[in-house]
Amino acid sequence: MISIPKFPELAFDERHHLYMLNGIQIPSVTTVMRPLSQAYYGAIDDNILAAASKRGTAVHQAIENWLKFQVDDVPPEHEGYYRAFRLWWEEKAPQLIDAESRVYHRALRFAGTTDLSCVIDKKVVCVDFKTSAQILEMLTRVQLEAYARAYDSHSFKFDAKAIVQLRKDGQYEMIWHQPGDIEAWEVFGSCLALYNYLKKYGR
Repeated sequence: MISIPKFPELAFDERHHLYMLNGIQIPSVTTVMRPLSQAYYGAIDDNILAAASKRGTAVHQAIENWLKFQVDDVPPEHEGYYRAFRLWWEEKAPQLIDAESRVYHRALRFAGTTDLSCVIDKKVVCVDFKTSAQILEMLTRVQLEAYARAYDSHSFKFDAKAIVQLRKDGQYEMIWHQPGDIEAWEVFGSCLALYNYLKKYGR
C-alpha cells in the first residue's frame, strides 16, 4: 500500500488562499507562477476569469466529495465536467492514494495542493484536473513539476505526471508529462527568484 506524506505543520487558509508553514506564510505554486499566467490571461476580462475559477472550484469539490465520500454532488450547470471525470475514472481505473493533498518544498519554501495522487498501470502519478477549454502546456508543465519537486524534497517520487482536461460534453483528454522536466523546473525557479526579489523590496 502506497502512502503519501502528510504535513501537519502546513496550514491552509481557504478564504484567502494562504499557506502557513509553522505559522509563517509561504507562497503557493500559483502565486509564484503569476508572471507566466499573466502573460496569457492578463488581457482576458476579469468576469470571464472569475466564472472560470468558480467553475473549476465547483468541479474540483465535486470530485473530492466523490473520491473521499462516494457522494455525487455537483451543480447542474457543471454536470458534464463531472461526467467526464467519472468516465476517466472508469476507463483508466486508477488506484487512489490521496486527493487534495497539500505539500511544501523543504528547502525552497513554496506550497501547493495536488488534485490527485494515484497509481495507473503500476505508475505513481500526480494528476491535475482542468476544466478550461484550452490546456496551456507552458503553464501545466511548470505547475506539475513544482508539485513533483516539492514531494521529492520529502523523498516521495512520482513516476509520471498528467493533466486531465474535463470537458462540458462529458468527454476528457489525458495529457502525460514525464518527471524530471528540467526546463519547467528552471522556469519555476526563475519565477520563484523574481517573487522573492520583489518581496524583499516590499512589492
